[in-house]
Amino acid sequence: MGFGFKAWGGAGRLAGLGLMGLALAAAPAQAAPKCQFAKVASLPVKMEGNRPLIQGSINGQPVYFLVDTGSFASLLFRGSAEKLGLRLNTVEGATVYGVGGGSDVWITTVDNLTLDAASVKNLKLNVVGSNQGGDGPVTTAGVLGEDLLRQFDVEMDLSHGKINLYDTKNCDDVDLIPWDDPFTVAEFPTVTREHADIQVMVEVNGEHVRADLDSGAYYSILTKADAARAGVGPDSPGVVEVGRVGGIGARREQTWIGTFDSFSIGEETIRHPKMRFGDMFKHSALTPTGSHIQTQVMPAGMLLGADFLRAHHVMIAHSQGKLYVSYVGGTVFQTDQPAPATSAPTNPAPSSPSP
Repeated sequence: MGFGFKAWGGAGRLAGLGLMGLALAAAPAQAAPKCQFAKVASLPVKMEGNRPLIQGSINGQPVYFLVDTGSFASLLFRGSAEKLGLRLNTVEGATVYGVGGGSDVWITTVDNLTLDAASVKNLKLNVVGSNQGGDGPVTTAGVLGEDLLRQFDVEMDLSHGKINLYDTKNCDDVDLIPWDDPFTVAEFPTVTREHADIQVMVEVNGEHVRADLDSGAYYSILTKADAARAGVGPDSPGVVEVGRVGGIGARREQTWIGTFDSFSIGEETIRHPKMRFGDMFKHSALTPTGSHIQTQVMPAGMLLGADFLRAHHVMIAHSQGKLYVSYVGGTVFQTDQPAPATSAPTNPAPSSPSP
């Protein structure tokens, strides 16, 4: 089972992507005291299993892009780049890290890239991975990451197959919820090029865990260390060993499924959920120049993956550093494919007024 794609910048200098050309016609900023919350694009999403894909084209050839809130940058997969006939040049000294370890980096120039109604020419893109992206029922060329997404407030409504992008100004004290369902809120630090993770605090068995919202992760998963802090390990009663997971790195890591007492995000709590855990970031470490000590690249203890997002309607309010979450139904943490609805939240937050 392919776990999904998770990437962080490592050693070396990666190319600037220049993706402002895909900013889909947000209106020029004008000073105004009142909240401005304007939808600038509505992108149809094709769900291939738990993979949210958006259609586009590269040099006239139709492709799909994985919407990946867990990737610091928009990238192409090497397998797809080769299939599309793109010329690759090595970026010396550059490495990106993710599930299963690290990957070398190449760079290519795309003559014409389209996404929905937007088009950009002569775009330089980084290329990662070995042969990822070249196989499957559709060509998944690569990922749309936080370098593009953080320019907007992003509404993800995967249960209805759409992602909406908003241009937001002067709305710091307004609940940015364009729907009527009850919701809860979790805060995250400002997303920048250097700190690209949408990282929120959750609780597992009462233990605080830093969790990355990662739409590129096929399933949600805890690190083995954080599962152990919550009192669950490979030898715990009822724990089942399941398949290995992989990502951008060449290695595949063993995972398990265990039953936990509780999971909470904001005011939403799930009782007795079954969740995956594993050592998926064991090889995502680097040794800085002049040091003999490895530094772990991945600081989070959990990935909230596409299974979590399919069961929720969310607004990633980059403009506020807030994640708005509404449970909409279905299994939050999938333990098979597909899974029955067994782990629904028991107490979603009370409703609040919309802007």
